[in-house]
Amino acid sequence: MVKPVIESRHDSHNTTRSFEIIKIRNNVDTDFVGSRYAGEIIRNLMDKTFKEKKKVILDFKGISGITQSFGDEIVGIYTREFGTNWVKENIKVKNANEKIRKILNWVVGYSKK
Repeated sequence: MVKPVIESRHDSHNTTRSFEIIKIRNNVDTDFVGSRYAGEIIRNLMDKTFKEKKKVILDFKGISGITQSFGDEIVGIYTREFGTNWVKENIKVKNANEKIRKILNWVVGYSKK
């Protein structure tokens, strides 16, 4: 297993709250992420970040695709627990291709309270 990599950044839009960048590719062994287990690894890193009162940026650089199961672990569970607005405010995505964005958006839509 690859060692988790999280980078700290300051949120210029909200001076009271910083965010962490979680590099998906550094935490999985493949460029296509399909398992719930991989999603749990990322969600555990996200949970740690949220406990530190920080936002999360999920960096998908080097990832070609994901499954709905993986997406559910990293955004669906939070959508069901806290709602869509919370997810939009606390989880950002960067370097995700159109297929990944569509799956994440579908999962959030499916998981709405």
